[in-house]
Amino acid sequence: MKLYHGSHIAVEEPKLIKANRTLDFGEGFYTTTSKEQAYKWAQIKKSREDREVGYISIYEVSDHLLKDENLNVRVFKGASKEWLKFVVNNRMKKKFSHSFDIVKGSVADDRVYTCLNAFENRFMDFDTAIKELKTYKLKDQISFHTESSLSYLKFIRYEEV
Repeated sequence: MKLYHGSHIAVEEPKLIKANRTLDFGEGFYTTTSKEQAYKWAQIKKSREDREVGYISIYEVSDHLLKDENLNVRVFKGASKEWLKFVVNNRMKKKFSHSFDIVKGSVADDRVYTCLNAFENRFMDFDTAIKELKTYKLKDQISFHTESSLSYLKFIRYEEV
């Protein structure tokens, strides 16, 4: 399976770097199976860092990665209550952490952030937020949270965008 990472730099050797903001699945190295989504991330990072170009780094992993018994993997299927709780905990609780090596689930994009903000500020209850989120076509993200999980990523190449 191919995974893509969008950034303002090419990333041949992924590393776990402390984030300067809250992330959906906590600190980690984020990838996606969607080249289009990686392109969007590259454009955002390029703009934030005031760079001329962005990069999509491309990796290969086993098709069975998410079922590897040596890894503690959490897979969320779509916008579920469990996914929403996990994202909210990672984004809102300062000392929240988890023990997963890899997490796969939907991306909380700008439309999702609006819904999450309404939920977090109690303008929307849990069931209404889930019902709203299920109407969105959400891209996926696969995040790596341990050094050992990063070793499964095999760098192929990068593309300037």
